[in-house]
Formats: sequence, C-alpha cells, structure tokens
Amino acid sequence: MNERKVSVLIVGRNEEANLPRLFDSLKKLTYPKKNYEIVYIDDASSDKSAAIAKRYGARIFRTRARLGRGGIRNFALTKARYPVIAWIDADCEVVDADWIQDMLVHLRGRTVGVSGHQLRPKGGLPRLISYLPGMLIETERVGTAQWAPTTSSAFLRKPLQDIGGYRNDLITAEDLEICARLRKRGYTFVHTPRARIVHHFRATLPGFIKQQYERGVFGAALKRNSERKTLFDVAFNASYLIAALTTVLGFAYPVLFIPSLVAPALFYTGLDGVGFFPRIVWRYMKEEKSPLGAGALVALNYIKNAALFAGVLAYQLTHAGRGVGK
Repeated sequence: MNERKVSVLIVGRNEEANLPRLFDSLKKLTYPKKNYEIVYIDDASSDKSAAIAKRYGARIFRTRARLGRGGIRNFALTKARYPVIAWIDADCEVVDADWIQDMLVHLRGRTVGVSGHQLRPKGGLPRLISYLPGMLIETERVGTAQWAPTTSSAFLRKPLQDIGGYRNDLITAEDLEICARLRKRGYTFVHTPRARIVHHFRATLPGFIKQQYERGVFGAALKRNSERKTLFDVAFNASYLIAALTTVLGFAYPVLFIPSLVAPALFYTGLDGVGFFPRIVWRYMKEEKSPLGAGALVALNYIKNAALFAGVLAYQLTHAGRGVGK
C-alpha cells in the first residue's frame, strides 16, 4: 500500500495565516516521502501564501486571475504528477500521522473516494456548529458514504477527470456535486474514522447563514437534476416542507407561532433529509454539559432551517418553468 504514488493537493487564496499550521502537521506524515508530493495551487492571492508554501518545500503554481472553486481544483488536477489525489484544505491541521495510508487502504475496486475524519474544533461558534447535522460525520466505524468532501479526502484522479472534473458554475459544494455524478456511474465512497484532521474554520453567524442558504440552493439543484425519484427525494422534500412551515407560516400567523418554536427542537433538515433533533441535543449535553449551550444549539438549528429553506425557495423561484438540468 505504501508504494502507491500520491499527490497531496492544497488549493487556497490568501491563506498565509493558516498554511504554517497545515505544513507543520504535514511534516509529521509517516508515508514514505519518495512516494508523495505536496502541491500548493494559489488562486491569485494578494498575500504571502505562495512564498510560505515554497519555504516548506511544496511545488507551487499560481494563477493570475481567480479561477473559482471548481476551476482551481480542475487546474490542480492537471498539475498533479500521480494517479492518487489527497485533498486537504489550507485551514486544516492533520492529526493522524498515517493520514495518507489510512485513506489509501480503502481506495480499491469501485471505491474512488475516501473521506477522512474531522474532529471538533476546540471552542466558540465553530464547535457549536460542529454538532449540527451534516457538519461532521459522527460514526466511529468504517462505512459507505454519499460524499468525500475535499476538506480531507483521497481520490483516484482518473475518474475525476473522466467525468469532466469539477463544475465551476456552483456557488458552493462543487465537491459534493461531483460525488453525485460519480455515484450515477456506479462508483462508491467510504468514510474512515481514522485519517483524522481538525478543520480550523472561522465562523460568524452571518457567514453561517450564507453557507446554509447556499447549501439550500445546491440541494434544490441536486434534487432537480436527479434522474430518479427515490425515498431519499421524498424525505428531502419533506424536510424543506417542515422548514417552510416553521419559518414563513410561523411568522405570518400568530396561531402557528408555537409550532414554529417547537419544530426546530424536534427536527433537523439537510441534504440527508429530515431527522429527529433531540438526539443531537442529547449528544451535546453528554459531551459539553451546558444547558445554555444546548439552547443555543436549538436556536442555531432554527436559523439553519430558515436559511436552507430560503435557498431552496430562491432556487425554485428562479428556475420555475425550466426543464431538468437547466
């Protein structure tokens, strides 16, 4: 397994504050140095990101103009020397010294992508957000996954390029969209509880709302372009019906005010459909032992539901009357 050649790809823009931490963690990798390279692809930064990456010995490629989320990843694929790609975001820190081999062991057969495991941030709003559904994969078992996000994952390069690469017309989730296309071709993904990293993302409430709105747009587009209608699609649509009833109607009619307050404490919504929220609160209380924080978590779930629904509604209104795929 340690003989497979791997290109570790980092794409970023103005990441000078994050890169030293990432590169210091990559220096601890136990994978044979002769069998992997580290490549930093700079998306037209105005800071010292490229100089920092060069100081750590990475191969450097810079663009003169911004290529966008999908475009910069496609550019990175063309610069990789090896057939296996390991994606890692610039604001991450690798905790598992066997990060590469812990993903490679599952990269075989029809499995073309492996998702590493994210640990919770240490505190503040990022840690609270990490408890919300869809933010972290909680399982401690190796298992199949619907996605392998580029935050931390390994892929075979050829299937990514054969399918046409990443779309550059999406405002978010280009890494999830390409996984959806790969699944349609019969490829699979695996999540491993090993290959651990910490994602040191900066979070503000306005930024979180914007992210969830964009996820709503993406989710609606993904379902609209789906060729098959399954139970998953029914659950997905039901989840946003709940979001609609607990936001728009809750504010419009006082008689529905109580349901609008109660529902976010009972249900969560997202790309995986609808689920029972108290189990999320129970996990939070068990680990954090903070009733005040649990209340904030419920409030944050309400905000998440509202933002997701707003994104879905915006997509549906702007695409009314268009055919699938348009």
